[in-house]
Amino acid sequence: MADEEKAAAMVSYFTVTPTLVRGRPVYIQFSNHRELKTDNAPAQQTAAAQAALQAAQSFIPGGMGVGGLTVGVGGMAGMGATALIGAASPNPVPTQGQPNSVLRVIVENLIYPVTLDVLHQIFSKFGAVLRIVTFTKSGTFQALIQFADAASAAQAKTSLDGQNIYNACCTLRIDYSKLETLNVKYNNDKSRDYTRPELPAGDGQPSLEQAMGLDRWGHNLHPYQVGNPGIMPTPFTPSSISSSVAAAAGVAGFAPSQLYGSVLTVPGGLTGSIPLAGTIPNLSAASAAARLAGLQQAGSVLLVSNLNTEMVTPDALFTLFGVYGDVHRVKILFAKKDNALIQMAEPHQANTAMQHLNNLRVWGKNIRVTLSKHNQVQLPKEGQPDAGLTKDFTSSPLHRFKKPGSKNFLNIYPPSDTLHLSNIPASTTEEELIDLFTSTGGAVQAFKFFAKDRKMALLKMSSTEEAVHSLIKMHNYQLSGSNHLKVSFSKGQIS
Repeated sequence: MADEEKAAAMVSYFTVTPTLVRGRPVYIQFSNHRELKTDNAPAQQTAAAQAALQAAQSFIPGGMGVGGLTVGVGGMAGMGATALIGAASPNPVPTQGQPNSVLRVIVENLIYPVTLDVLHQIFSKFGAVLRIVTFTKSGTFQALIQFADAASAAQAKTSLDGQNIYNACCTLRIDYSKLETLNVKYNNDKSRDYTRPELPAGDGQPSLEQAMGLDRWGHNLHPYQVGNPGIMPTPFTPSSISSSVAAAAGVAGFAPSQLYGSVLTVPGGLTGSIPLAGTIPNLSAASAAARLAGLQQAGSVLLVSNLNTEMVTPDALFTLFGVYGDVHRVKILFAKKDNALIQMAEPHQANTAMQHLNNLRVWGKNIRVTLSKHNQVQLPKEGQPDAGLTKDFTSSPLHRFKKPGSKNFLNIYPPSDTLHLSNIPASTTEEELIDLFTSTGGAVQAFKFFAKDRKMALLKMSSTEEAVHSLIKMHNYQLSGSNHLKVSFSKGQIS
């Protein structure tokens, strides 16, 4: 380095901010050598070492320059100069194939839906994601993902390129974009600027060229204007995220729809999914990966605490958690009835439920949902008193996700005050439905049948908590001899 102060600053920075290169941690420490000689080093190797230093320098805020440092390759080459160059490009004007902060992601073999939220949760494990634009080109689902810095983009590219999002499908092909930045106009299912939550949802469907910030001749528009791209709806994914992606992201399995604190799998996109566990905010890519690496054994059992002991039942928990996955078993703890264990069908479903239900207000209390250390919920032994606190739902006909490719995978949304009702018989009136939901103890604020399909409707309660209670009581309610009401949380609001 140019002086000891800068060297100390670099060592200090990398001590508190671990960094990965090609999936391996890089350690920076002081050397016993006072100076490095380069007299006999081949010119090509020396240039590579210098480029690596410039790349390493770009990790550090404030840009501590390498101030004329000359370094021999003996030792730098072995550490992977090429890898470091790939982690941060000194070129301020990115072009196709050159490292920069914007990645172009192509999803091949798209069997299950991949949403903007899924992509955010996968890629945010490597650094702060600022903007995402999704679109479909020539029948292929693609996305542009902008990181806060080129180093994070490079780590994501190195770790995730070629990995499967879900087992045996949804393969990520990643390269650097020609765009220097994304200027997103709308926050919706297809584009989002995480630095500007106030942006409108928009209702336009611009062309691919507009979405990518290009005019119809392929030239860049002023400040890379990006609109509301894509055709793909935003489902919260269905099957488990492949162990390949989870591993690459340093996480432990997770499920579609929720990708926060839990999504990604292990390199190789091999068998089994790994559920991620809980959001880890404000961590560097390497630090996040290191924390998540310990989660690879996470399973499909959730621990739910701070429950209302007067109201909670296995059936109520089955219905609520069943919105986000197929519940196999529920056990309310005999000695501590404000706690329950819930076993989901898949780890990714457990993570989806945890993402959406943790800290949700239910029966007057904010419940806590975390991954349990248990691999499964044990049924009581024959003759053992249980007081009806444990129930096996493995063969329940009410599972929403037992059919592969079900539309339910495309309609998983966070709890809100608006409910989506379906399977309504033609003879049922608006007044009857309002009376039914009022009987749950809440107040119905608005109701609206779908204009083109009166089998479905939106119903707004006065609060999210009331909507939760209504969903628990009214889902699968028998409206007629062959019609059982289906209730879920709605994406939209009643206009």
